[in-house]
Amino acid sequence: MIKKSIQATDGLIYPGVYVPMLSEEELRKALKSYDKGEMLFPLVNVSELSDSFEMEIAVPGVKREDFLITTDANALSIRVFHKDYSVPENKNIQLQEFNYGYFDRHIILPANSDSEFIIAKYCDGILRLHVPKAKHPVKIQQTNIIVY
Repeated sequence: MIKKSIQATDGLIYPGVYVPMLSEEELRKALKSYDKGEMLFPLVNVSELSDSFEMEIAVPGVKREDFLITTDANALSIRVFHKDYSVPENKNIQLQEFNYGYFDRHIILPANSDSEFIIAKYCDGILRLHVPKAKHPVKIQQTNIIVY
């Protein structure tokens, strides 16, 4: 028998351990002070199922609390600011192709997506998003998405 861990925090029910998300203001401030070399974008796979859209985004080496995922109308924004990212000084790097210190990726959602009920899970370097389809157009202005 599998037991699910549910803890109450400030009157809210949250599965697992609560980790506070970055606020958009904190992220913008941090990005302004961060060395803005060439911006890299993670690779994205999108699949359409009968009742939803599934997205997989390759983002190795970050923590789930480094994500700030929001929707604004039909635009999905995935932002990461990985504060702990650094290249060790004692390494003689010959080739470095991935760098997820920060990024800001935007994906336009289909008109029939329900952005209010997006589920985000991060495991083994892959961010998986489940975007349910709506039967009628949904008018959600802005939503913050918690990454589990």
